[in-house]
Amino acid sequence: MTGALKIGILEDDADMRAYLMAVIEAEPDMQVAFCCASLHAAIGQLRSGTAPDLCLVDLELPDGRGSDFVAKLTQTSDAKALILTVLGDRESVMTGFSAGAHGYLLKDTEPPQIVQHMTDTIAGASPISAQVSTYLLDHYLKNQSKSPDTTDPSDALTKREVDVLTLFAKGLSYKETAEALGISAHTVNDYVKSVYSKLSVNSRNEAVYEALQLGWITV
Repeated sequence: MTGALKIGILEDDADMRAYLMAVIEAEPDMQVAFCCASLHAAIGQLRSGTAPDLCLVDLELPDGRGSDFVAKLTQTSDAKALILTVLGDRESVMTGFSAGAHGYLLKDTEPPQIVQHMTDTIAGASPISAQVSTYLLDHYLKNQSKSPDTTDPSDALTKREVDVLTLFAKGLSYKETAEALGISAHTVNDYVKSVYSKLSVNSRNEAVYEALQLGWITV
């Protein structure tokens, strides 16, 4: 198991915990770092020195909010936080990302997609379910104070880079975007790095927001 990605689980539902453990343990390059049912227990794992690469975090817990754990995790380690919850409302989404979450998935996400999204998150992506993407983009578009710049995207981004951002805005993962465009995931990653540099951003969500504000993509 040397070199395996260490995954933490914070989930209060026993059946869901067992399900997530089975999903992770079925992957040869992943292992469960810890599996907790409460905020207190998960924070205790961090204090004990447990260092996962990524944590799957539910938001509603018997003794608090998963967003509090996300904040603690991201402030004290380099681990990534991927929210996995039934809560897809605007307030929960914004609370999760404000706490420092790197991605936000709903619990109806299929197992292969969960695994792919975990890998993508560790690689630097910000996976979001389609419904969550809609809430986020709507929020940012309505609340950004600056007026959109209608500059032609060809002045800054290539057509393929615009295609990649458009698919990201619709909630597709790196792998799904690659399949939709008929290119490799590695090539998608190259386009993303180029977009980050051109837009002066550090995450997929920021890139999508900027492109939407500039009027370069629509959803």
